[in-house]
Amino acid sequence: MSQDQEHHNGREHAKTIFVNKKKFEVKEEKLSGAQILQLAGFDPTQYDLFLIHGQKSDKIEVDQFVTIENGMHFNAILKSVPYG
Repeated sequence: MSQDQEHHNGREHAKTIFVNKKKFEVKEEKLSGAQILQLAGFDPTQYDLFLIHGQKSDKIEVDQFVTIENGMHFNAILKSVPYG
């Protein structure tokens, strides 16, 4: 049986992602920045999400969708509140 056939048999394999080093299991192929923040218990209106790869990080907007790959690391960081 090919991998494609296994996938179409309805057996979805959970993927592991990390948000602030905390492990989460997800089955979705794609998640938005807001969904990832909510999954990890963060309010999308108060936190920014960053995808970490090596020494770099990319900001993920709340309405931006990310194709989920096993082992992805994200950081949720409290948004800066302007003074004044």
